[in-house]
Amino acid sequence: MAAEPRTSPDPVILGQEPSDAERARTLATGRVHGTLGTVAREPQGTPFASVAPFGIDEGGSPILCISEMAEHTQNLRQDPRCSLLISEVVDEGADPLAAGRVTLLGTAAVVADDEREAAKAAHLAGNPHAAYYVDFGDFHLWRVTVESIRFVGGYGRMSWVDPATWGAARPDPVSGSAAGAIEHLNADHADSLLLIAQVTGGRTDATSASALGLDRYGLDLLAHGERGTGRVRVPWPTEVATGPEIRTASVELVKAARAAQA
Repeated sequence: MAAEPRTSPDPVILGQEPSDAERARTLATGRVHGTLGTVAREPQGTPFASVAPFGIDEGGSPILCISEMAEHTQNLRQDPRCSLLISEVVDEGADPLAAGRVTLLGTAAVVADDEREAAKAAHLAGNPHAAYYVDFGDFHLWRVTVESIRFVGGYGRMSWVDPATWGAARPDPVSGSAAGAIEHLNADHADSLLLIAQVTGGRTDATSASALGLDRYGLDLLAHGERGTGRVRVPWPTEVATGPEIRTASVELVKAARAAQA
């Protein structure tokens, strides 16, 4: 008699998760490519895509530094409508459709003289290579006023993000520390991760657990057990903003799980 297929348990989600606006802002400040879409002069009205390094200012507006000789600049001079596709860099052999991306749609305009220094700093923060040419006479800083945002976080996660929410969101402060922390937890603290999944996450059937991801709000685990394999998300005792705070919060999670088990 054939065995019945095992079903995956419902995910356990405890505490707060990042909003899609926060996920999108975090993505935009990471290791990404920028592709600018403009409306071509010739053939007139045709979508025109080009490479576009960028920075993001405090309000969530992309800042471009582009030459007057560039075709996309001439397109914008005629029609300021544009889009900017920000896509995660995909490692060799990885599935590009599993990577995150966000498309910003809006209109572009040259940055006013009295706002240039702030815009320059924002651009250079995202594209330090521009330090060589940002002050050349034929280059200008352009700001894209974002009117619509489409976020895709890989398979199964996609949404339209409200522009005001995008503008107010802030990148995850521990995104740069996450990969190293996850590697350390999985390599050296598998027993602790299992305990957290069993006690805090309620996966009492779990026989093993591994760290999937983490952010300022919490830790994502993948628990394996008799009920199947499923995600378990547990909140940090308090929000974290640095690598040392991740370590402290991880220790506190383990202590709390041990105390609840006693």
